[in-house]
Amino acid sequence: MKLLDRIAPTLEALSLAGLGAALAWMALSGRYGSFVPPSARLGILVSGVGLLACALALSSRLEVGEGEHTHGEHTHGEHTHAPASSRRGLTRACVAILAALILILPFRVSPSELAATTISARAADTEDEAEADPGAPSEDSPSAPPASADGGAQSATPGGSQSGGGSQASSSGVLELTTENFAAQVEEFASHGKVHDGQRVELTGFVMSEASARGQASIPRLTQEESFAVARMAIWCCAADAYAIGFAVRWDGAVPAADSWVRVRGTLRLRGAKALVIDAESVEVTSAPDPEFVIQKR
Repeated sequence: MKLLDRIAPTLEALSLAGLGAALAWMALSGRYGSFVPPSARLGILVSGVGLLACALALSSRLEVGEGEHTHGEHTHGEHTHAPASSRRGLTRACVAILAALILILPFRVSPSELAATTISARAADTEDEAEADPGAPSEDSPSAPPASADGGAQSATPGGSQSGGGSQASSSGVLELTTENFAAQVEEFASHGKVHDGQRVELTGFVMSEASARGQASIPRLTQEESFAVARMAIWCCAADAYAIGFAVRWDGAVPAADSWVRVRGTLRLRGAKALVIDAESVEVTSAPDPEFVIQKR
């Protein structure tokens, strides 16, 4: 037990330092962008610095404790064991080491794999709603426009100007969907599709096959006329709540590989009352944007 009593506090201090360093590295290197929105960068950095401070404070206590332990051996010749406390410290150290390893390991989850975590739940919800209310509107039937962040429906005017999207069509008449406006524009199109039917658009997204897109609440159902879906993963707070939003694509050329990133240029069409479809003029394979996520504002 003497060995455990000495190792556990030291290991706990080192593990806290390692976890703090891993968090600080994620914030400074930009890797945090793969998991949380940019606004969380400061919080991650502060958390890392805080853990480093805790590790430093714990190591200082260890030095003081060793001095008192040596003095006690000379004066009293006794040593008080704290096996329960040592075991708890060792457990905390193991947890901190595991967390640090998870943060620094170069693992990567494909967009479709991340989206698949919500497929079963969303598909089940859709089936339950259909059974409970056979007269409920289908995907291509009219539906109420989603509310904007301030609680009201967004307004739109012809010509590509949207109050919610924060962007306008370029002089060439092509509206570009960027990382900053992607989520707002998709919401605007879904809310006022008739206004934007025929709008030329250009966007970058990852390819979703028919199987991957099936069951995604914010991806139109693919028919025989569409080849694939193009999407981005939207998040509210972090990767844990990510879900796919995007468009069905009509394209006569070769279908890109699933999860490959493409730049699509074409004309927005409204199928039914709300299904967003792009008649593609061009589909070019490109590199993934940084960050890959788009932020969904409440």
